[in-house]
Amino acid sequence: MTNANSPKRTSWQISLIGGHRQRGAAAADTVVVTPIGGADVDLTGAELPPVTTLTKVSLVGGVKLRVPVETNVQVEGFHLFGGRRVQPGSPSPSAPVVRVRAYGIWGGVQVSRA
Repeated sequence: MTNANSPKRTSWQISLIGGHRQRGAAAADTVVVTPIGGADVDLTGAELPPVTTLTKVSLVGGVKLRVPVETNVQVEGFHLFGGRRVQPGSPSPSAPVVRVRAYGIWGGVQVSRA
């Protein structure tokens, strides 16, 4: 589901059980809502806008994100059980920014670079 009336595209991914898997091109904003499931997103081959936001809300499930080496990554959110692991890269100030907002009970955020 995409909000066509907004100047920024928002992709809503909602499921009861199961997560969201995405490869390649991304909407400027993606929201994943699921009680059980995570988000597995690979943006290594995508042409990124200046700012991309991935928001994941679930009880159980984390975020696994792959981005190009030069991408700036910002992670925020809350998980009662789970951690954050962001692989170091070589972002430049003018590189695209990917914001990860992850909220849940079990899960975490893992960011790798390619």
